[in-house]
Amino acid sequence: MITNIANTLVTLLRQKQFVAAQEQLFAQDAISLEPSMYKERSVKGLKAILKKEKTFLSNIKHWHHFQVSDPVISKDYFSIRMMTDVTLLTKQKVTIDEIIIYQVTNGKISKEQFFYQ
Repeated sequence: MITNIANTLVTLLRQKQFVAAQEQLFAQDAISLEPSMYKERSVKGLKAILKKEKTFLSNIKHWHHFQVSDPVISKDYFSIRMMTDVTLLTKQKVTIDEIIIYQVTNGKISKEQFFYQ
């Protein structure tokens, strides 16, 4: 089951179907944790996660590069590396090279935690 969830997530992310991935794969009470320097962007609940994602996506003017690795899977967790290089509507260029760890509980992603600087 976790392999299917991980592979489905990676497929949807590679297609930039971020909201669809969250709606399909995340638990209603899922938690999304940003690095400690961004605690205000850590949220709980699918509605809050979707709002955070839609806000981020609505601020992107141009995608320069986007890449998602294959998942590394264990019993209840999997991880991916995601590289994003975008220009925001503010003309600020943002490059993020991150590791994301997902926890799966009862067939849904219950927690995602981002590691980047």
